Amino acid sequence: MLGVITINKVDFHLSHAYFSNPLKFDSILLLQIGRMFCKGDTVIEPHIHTNLYELTIVTDGKAVISTNDVPTQVKKGDIYLSHPGDIHKIESDRDEPLKYDFFAFRLNNQEFTEAFQKIAQDYALPNTRLFHDDRIRSLIGNAITELDSDDRYKDELLNLLFKQIMIYVIRGFENITPKKNSAYARKSELLCQRLMNYIDTHIYSIKNLEEICPVFNYSYGYLSSVYKKTTSNTLFDYFHGKRLEAARFLLMENRLSITEISELLNYTSVYSFSKAFKEYYGLSPKNYKIFNKK
Repeated sequence: MLGVITINKVDFHLSHAYFSNPLKFDSILLLQIGRMFCKGDTVIEPHIHTNLYELTIVTDGKAVISTNDVPTQVKKGDIYLSHPGDIHKIESDRDEPLKYDFFAFRLNNQEFTEAFQKIAQDYALPNTRLFHDDRIRSLIGNAITELDSDDRYKDELLNLLFKQIMIYVIRGFENITPKKNSAYARKSELLCQRLMNYIDTHIYSIKNLEEICPVFNYSYGYLSSVYKKTTSNTLFDYFHGKRLEAARFLLMENRLSITEISELLNYTSVYSFSKAFKEYYGLSPKNYKIFNKK
């Protein structure tokens, strides 16, 4: 579905969106791809990335991209990778308004899945997500055009375009050195950062925290103990908070029912989800939805 529309403070928004029925290709499941031209006071309000990766390709202007409340300055030529579970916000520069392409997807290839998981691990900090590759901008533009065509070999060409994009993203991060934050220098702090990042990027697939043990090759008791000693908080509290934070943003978006949100976040029942949400935020999910409509 393609549209050119005027929305709020944005000049125009060109988008193919397939969230309810992703398009399947050899390398990816396509959720959304498009182009946005902003005005100087445009703000893309905080929204959660539900189990998806997204590329933000800055084609002109400047902006601040905030991920999980950590701001990163971007300018023409920058490409920013968002991970699953990120809470994402974009604020256009007033003097040099932002223009950007966007590409949201899930992976449909085991080799690429593993490569992107490694990127998410090595580049967990939001201010380390930038890279540059002019070829990706061109490929995204070609894909946008091709999706709206009925030309022969359309699907074959899109398969090739999306595969090339995945390869260039992986190469882009292989060609830069991961930036290490001195706050995570010690081994225990590095492990805690990896734990938090894994939870952040798998918030929609984790059913029980003990599932993470094989990933880190440690017992849950050990991981929990290290996390508690290093952060003074419990690993369960971190998971619990991130899961309910994701639920809050999903309720604000108003695209899914309370039952669907409960199932997406792997609660055992709507009742247990509603009880946990009310204890954490002081309102039931239903009342929170009503409150945010006002």
